[in-house]
Parts: sequence; structure tokens; C-alpha cells
Amino acid sequence: MDPEDLYELIDHIILDFETTTRNGNLSQYLADNSSFISNYKGSTTKKESVVHWQNQKELLQEFFGFFFTIRQIPFTIFCLIIIYSLFFKFNFSNKILGGIFVSLISMPMIMSFILTYHKNKSIRRLISFKYLSNIMVLPSMFLYLFSPIVDFLKENRILFFIYFSIAFGLHISGILLIIRKRKIILEKNKLLLN
Repeated sequence: MDPEDLYELIDHIILDFETTTRNGNLSQYLADNSSFISNYKGSTTKKESVVHWQNQKELLQEFFGFFFTIRQIPFTIFCLIIIYSLFFKFNFSNKILGGIFVSLISMPMIMSFILTYHKNKSIRRLISFKYLSNIMVLPSMFLYLFSPIVDFLKENRILFFIYFSIAFGLHISGILLIIRKRKIILEKNKLLLN
């Protein structure tokens, strides 16, 4: 148990003891509340929030790594050339580009759902594993926002190109981060797999 959770439990016990106990028998109070004390898990919402924001921070670091890491720059340039060709060289219609966008963004989303599932129930209950799928929250916003702004993007191909490139980069970053974190979580929790 984290020290903060322990302090929270002690604080709760002291406050509850002072307000509910009239005779001051601490040992009796602790015996009556032993099931609560032994089942206390702490503030899991705080832990979940910390895990979520840590994952989002790592997602952005992974995304910006495509532009600043020497070994990833060739991949970034290759993807940008292909996306640029789709928009400006092949002269596809906006409807076809929208279909390409949705299909290229949907594939990493489906892959993330597959990667964030595990057959072992004990692994699925771990906070770090349970919130792996939350890594894709930011990238999926591009897919959800596409529908309301599709008309505007169709009129401005350069903005559509930028939107497409950022969305695709965030989705690829999310998949790479999920794969890396999944591997680390499964390594740390080998005992649960047996």
C-alpha cells in the first residue's frame, strides 16, 4: 500500500473513531472494523488518473520522437511523402481521401483493442493494464472530430493533409507505446500468468 493511502486510512479511522465511539475502546472499534481495514484499497481513482496522464505524456513523447529521433526520422519522412502523394500527386477526390483517412485510422484503433485484451483475468484487473487502452484516447479524438469538420477539411486540402498526418502519427505512436508497455507489464507480472 502506498504511504499516501496508509495515511488516508489512518486519517479515516481516527476521524470515524472520534465521531462514532463514545466509550473510547479503540481495540473494540478496530475489531468491529477489521474487515473494512483489511479490504481498504486506497484511492484507486487517484492512481488511475496518474496512470492515464502518464500514458498521455508518454504518447506525446513518442509522437514527437518521430521528428527528433534520428532512427525514426526516415520513417517519418517516408510516411509524410506517401500522405503528401495521396493528397497532391494522385489527385484523389475528397471523398476517397476521407475514406482512406477513416480506414487508415480505424486499423490502429482495432489493433489497440486487440493488444489491450488479455485472457488472464488477473492481468486484466491490473490498473496499469486496464488503462492501456486509454493511451488511444487522444488519437481517437481525431476520428471523432472528423465528422463535424469534414466539410471544412475538404475545402482546405493543406489543412486536411496536416490533420491526416498528425492523426496518423498519433495512432502509430499509440500502437508502439501500447506494444512496449504491454510487454513491460507482462514481464513484471509473470507470476500472475502461471
